[in-house]
Amino acid sequence: MPRFSVVVPTRDRPDLLDFCLEGLAGQTFADFEVVVSDNPTNMPARAVFDRWARPSWRYLSPEWPVPMHENFERGCAEASGDYVAVVIDKTVLHPSALEVADCALRAEPAVDIVSWWNEGYDPVDELNDLRIGRFRPTAAVGEATVYKPAAELARRFANETRRGTDPVHYVRGKIVFGAYSRLLLDRIRELAGRVFHPLAPDYTAMVPACVLSDGAVDVGRPLLVSYNSRRSNGRLQSTDPRHARRFIEAVDPAIVDALPIPGLYTSTHNVVAYDLVSSAERCPPGSTPPLDLANLLRRAREDLDGVLWSDRTERSAQYAILEAMEARLGIVSAAPAPRHPLVELRGARRLARWATRRRSAPMYESPNEAARAADRHYKKASS
Repeated sequence: MPRFSVVVPTRDRPDLLDFCLEGLAGQTFADFEVVVSDNPTNMPARAVFDRWARPSWRYLSPEWPVPMHENFERGCAEASGDYVAVVIDKTVLHPSALEVADCALRAEPAVDIVSWWNEGYDPVDELNDLRIGRFRPTAAVGEATVYKPAAELARRFANETRRGTDPVHYVRGKIVFGAYSRLLLDRIRELAGRVFHPLAPDYTAMVPACVLSDGAVDVGRPLLVSYNSRRSNGRLQSTDPRHARRFIEAVDPAIVDALPIPGLYTSTHNVVAYDLVSSAERCPPGSTPPLDLANLLRRAREDLDGVLWSDRTERSAQYAILEAMEARLGIVSAAPAPRHPLVELRGARRLARWATRRRSAPMYESPNEAARAADRHYKKASS
């Protein structure tokens, strides 16, 4: 049995999968397998897999496309390692990633979850040259730290800050930023029938994992570089209202009205809160914290202020839903300032800040070159 299984779910992005598999082929740790779970609609990744495949690697592909959570489930069901990591196709592991994770686990052999941090790679011109981009490793390296999964779960349900603003707590407990033990995966399946559920498989797995885990360790440094694609589902969901609604309705149209703030599909925090709450219902009573709805409304208003609206009627309808719920809970928020229907001020400012940071970062020939540079940087910082 290998020490690690790395499951790579992918769909119609063989170009980004190429970077991901190059990173796995360059791992300094030998005891691992790779399971590529392809889920194409029109762009199979078999040729990319064959280019990088090693004897312990496997390629899976369904007869027809399946929902994202089914693809995650299928890949992890085929994994045979002691610990199972999910590395999505737009991410590249540092060369020493599995070696660093293994060291942390050997120091804390009783834990079920190992977590690592993530940094973004910004392509300069994704449309015309996928490879070239800007990247700068900026994290302050720390010691590997044991943490309480239940505390991380409470942080998620509290919604005190925007998701992603704290890069350490954002990754803790999520299988896409680390690995779960095989024993933990078995406990989740026994409890909930499966590991992954709609909408977002990583969040729906995180809740029972944090409830059932015997402990977790954070390696104290980034081990992953994420390709910041303009085509990513997460980015489109947070800025494009039509994409956000299609994403939900493709799974089940009834979920739109089953969200914690019913009907508010343009709030990413509201969609994530649905994953948390629906997953909590599959856990033992009293094992998960309550959702802080007041804070969720505050985060939802921030979400809506960052959406790039193209339809005034849709914008008005979504704000009306938010304001009605705010009134019910007695939450006083400033009304949204008038904006041009195509350009949202907050989104424009965020884009300007991102562009400034990107221009100041060094240029790399590929995300793999950036991952190798980051690995050298953090090894030196750790020594």
